[in-house]
Amino acid sequence: MVRATIRSVLAAARLNCIVDTVELLVSEVVTNAYRCSAQETYVSMERTPEDFRVTVWDHGSGALAPRNASDEDERGRGLGIVEACADHWGVRDYPRGKAVWFSVVPKRNGDEA
Repeated sequence: MVRATIRSVLAAARLNCIVDTVELLVSEVVTNAYRCSAQETYVSMERTPEDFRVTVWDHGSGALAPRNASDEDERGRGLGIVEACADHWGVRDYPRGKAVWFSVVPKRNGDEA
């Protein structure tokens, strides 16, 4: 549901140049949120003149960092993908959980116009 919504929002904003990257990243961050928290997860999107930002809130702990997954590991690559593909990303701690955010800067020669 989140991927389809992101795809629709980016298409409507004529930001097709970043849709694949943002869809991949939101999928990774939302999957982590559902694995870390038994409670609800919230997703927000924000378009600024500089970038497109997605934030995912959950009730899990804020201790997150990319880790080195081995070739045999089936899990553990999500934040590494976020770190590699997002222009910026981070984690904010809150009293009842955390927010993981990332931003992607549209290419100036992309189909955003």
